[in-house]
This record gives sequence, structure tokens and C-alpha cells, in this order.
Amino acid sequence: MAQDDFYEPAQPAPTLRAAEPLSVDTPSAAVPPPVVEAAAVPEEVSTAPEGDLGGTRTVPIGDLANNPLNKRHVGGDDELLEMAETIRQHGVIQPLVVCSAEAYLAAFPSQRMAIGDARWITLIGNRRLAAARLVPLTEVSIVVNDGQVSSMYEVMLIENGQRKDLPPVLEAEAIEEAIKASGISQRELARRIGKSHMYVSQRLSLLKLIPEFRELFERGVLKVERARQLGELPQSEQRRIHAGGPPYLSRPVPGGSRPGTRVIRVSSPAVAAESIRAKFNDDELSLLVSLLSEQLKLAESAVG
Repeated sequence: MAQDDFYEPAQPAPTLRAAEPLSVDTPSAAVPPPVVEAAAVPEEVSTAPEGDLGGTRTVPIGDLANNPLNKRHVGGDDELLEMAETIRQHGVIQPLVVCSAEAYLAAFPSQRMAIGDARWITLIGNRRLAAARLVPLTEVSIVVNDGQVSSMYEVMLIENGQRKDLPPVLEAEAIEEAIKASGISQRELARRIGKSHMYVSQRLSLLKLIPEFRELFERGVLKVERARQLGELPQSEQRRIHAGGPPYLSRPVPGGSRPGTRVIRVSSPAVAAESIRAKFNDDELSLLVSLLSEQLKLAESAVG
């Protein structure tokens, strides 16, 4: 029994020897880990340059120019002074998006004199740049994106959709420039800037106003809706309506030279007011009140 017990433990010895060929397989089983590690290295290396290209850099503020084609007002208003005070305390938190002067002039060669010796042209952050100069800062952080030059007006329109500080006529000019620069349709531009095709079409109609109506619109005498309606008319018809005098509300009567008329009862101010309310819409009433207020001011100044 002792011998049997002795020989049975001895049997694992061959098993251990039989396991030696497994040790031959072990190196081949160990091959995949190095392969996986080797495959991971190129991935890390390939992403590093992309991060460098998309990163920020700090440059002297004198190397930058405001975009001379920017439709947004950059002048010295109270908001700009407040922004300068914030920058004085906290710095320019968000880097300016710029393009190289070479890329800008390739797209807009007529602006060479406007940008002077600047190395970088500001595409996004023109007001921040103006405020930083008021502080004054000596350098600012930028992100270079030459590829955004072609979509400059689209970016401007998207910003306006978020901030609503671009006057309608300037917005219309930016829409027109964006379509010219990119060669896309009104419908495609509307999709890109998050507006309806009708919105884009109606804004462009403001650019078709005759100079007399455009001046009235910019002074606030004409509301956006009425100005748009007039802009959609032939210029000859606009001139006939303008010749008829305020409130510039009706199209000319076919074959006539003056606008059509509306009969209003004027037996008393109260009756006249009620009659006007019945025949004019809200925009027309607002315009009428504005015109009457102007007449009252003129009369008061004449008396004084």
C-alpha cells in the first residue's frame, strides 16, 4: 500500500512534463498583448496633432484686426464699456476665432487696405477685441480657423439669431453676402442658420426698397412687415405709393397715379377714431399714431 501510495504521486510528474509543451504555447499566447499595445500607440499619436491644430494660442493684440466686413456694430457704446470693465476684471474668457490675413485676402482681396499689417482677422469676437483694446490688453487668446472664412456671413447670421442685435437691413445684407459667397440657395442658407425659407426671402425683400422707403424704415416710420410688403412690389409701384404720401398703405388704383382710398367717417374725433380702427390693422394704426405724433411735435415747435 505504501508503494502504491508512492507511485501514484509520481504520476503527476509526467503530467508536469506533459505541461512543458504548453509552455511552448505560452509565448505564442503572449504575443497578442504586445500587438494590442503596439496598435494603441499610433492611435494616440494620430490624435495629438489634431489637438494642436484646434488649440488656442496667445498673440499680441496689435497683430489682430477687426473684420472690416462685419455687419455687427462694434462702436463705443455703453455695452462695450461694460464689456471692457468685465474683461479688465476677468480677462477674455473665450478665445477669439480668427483667420490668417492670407486666407482672408484670398476671399476678399478688396479689403487689403482695411486690414493693414494685421496677421490675423477676427471672425468671431469683434466686440470682445474692441473691448480688450479699451482695457487696454496687450495680448489675447485666439483660435485660428482659416476654413471659416467662406462661411463668415453664415456665422454672423447664426450669432444674430441668438443675440438679436443686428438691424433687419444689415441682417438682409449679410444674408445676401452669404448666398453670394457660398453659392447656395436661399432654402439651404435658411436651413444652415436655423430660419425658415420665408424668413430669408422676406428679409431679402428689404433690400429692394426704394431709397425713400428705406430711409423711412431705418427711421422707424415704416414697420418691418409693411417695409417687407413694399419691398416685394416693383420699384415703379413703390414710387407711385410714395408719391401718394403717408401713410403709404395702399397700392395704386389700376390705371391711376394715386393710392386707393378708404372712406372714414369724421363727424367727430370719437367717430373718426372708431372708423379708423375698423378700417386699419394694428400695424397701420401704429404707423398712423407715429405720423400724427410727428405732426403734433411740428405744430408745437411752430407755436413755441
